[in-house]
Amino acid sequence: MEDLVSIIIPVYNTEKYLSKCLESVINQTYKNLEIILINDGSTDKSKEICESFAKKDKRIQILNKENSGVSSARNHGMRLAKGQYIAFIDGDDYAEENYIEELLKNLKQTESDCVLCGYNRVYDKKIEQITKEKNIYLNKEEFLFSILNVQTGTGFTWAKLWKREAIKDVQFDEEVKIGEDALFCMKACKNINKVYILNKALYNYRFNASSAVRKYDQGYADKILKSMQIAKRYIEKEYSKDEEAIKKVNNYIAYHILLISVNFAFNKENNLSSTKQIKKMKEICNIPEFKEGIKSSNYEALSLTRKITLFTIKYKLYFLTMLIARVRQIQFRR
Repeated sequence: MEDLVSIIIPVYNTEKYLSKCLESVINQTYKNLEIILINDGSTDKSKEICESFAKKDKRIQILNKENSGVSSARNHGMRLAKGQYIAFIDGDDYAEENYIEELLKNLKQTESDCVLCGYNRVYDKKIEQITKEKNIYLNKEEFLFSILNVQTGTGFTWAKLWKREAIKDVQFDEEVKIGEDALFCMKACKNINKVYILNKALYNYRFNASSAVRKYDQGYADKILKSMQIAKRYIEKEYSKDEEAIKKVNNYIAYHILLISVNFAFNKENNLSSTKQIKKMKEICNIPEFKEGIKSSNYEALSLTRKITLFTIKYKLYFLTMLIARVRQIQFRR
């Protein structure tokens, strides 16, 4: 018998893309799948789409629940999963047909606890491939440091296949609304000895300009602050003697302050005057966790644009921060 792979798909109001997602899963070349759909209180036709696919494929099971967020949905899926291996796919994304076959083959051949692959970032009018230059092995410390470097993309739960043992005692924090993937991966590091990164783009991530990470939300800064506080406390507790880990969590926090500048303080939908937007950004940067992150960040692994943006924040050149943020917003809309 082939090993059972559980695929957990949280579903919330993704009727536009859900059929493509589910088609890509049921047509995988690897067939011994348990497909778990967690309908998180969808108000569109997502539930009906799930049910129509379940009638066609007996490997699909559906759990309908009240809306309580993607972390809750994934936790429910993990409790239901019976597979020796677990993968997460988001309901608006889709996988290449050999996605599971390739990940499982490489996980076994390399005797890894988790295998990652590259992905395609799918925009409305273009597709951008994101892969490494070569296949890479990471030990648990390298995996943690890679997660704390947001630009690597290692902290996503998708584009991965996990051994069940690596995540069986790990839960998504249901109180965290932004950065919940990375927190989950950080906690999984304790159970991992080896990670393998495959330089093939086998997952398709749909770039959504109105996602929780990018859309304007009056509570955005508070949500990021909570996520950063939890991450910082976790790293300081579990890696208290690891100076490098402490440095990297401050870089992690500094990166998220860049997100706040673009998507909150200087967002085009923020109706405050420019003067008040700058005042708001200054207030955010004086929050102790953010202040320490800005002060301690060494610009490591940031792109040139992000280094410049962080420089303007670090030296309180908020007018320049605002100009950069507005240019970035125009780029997102293209």
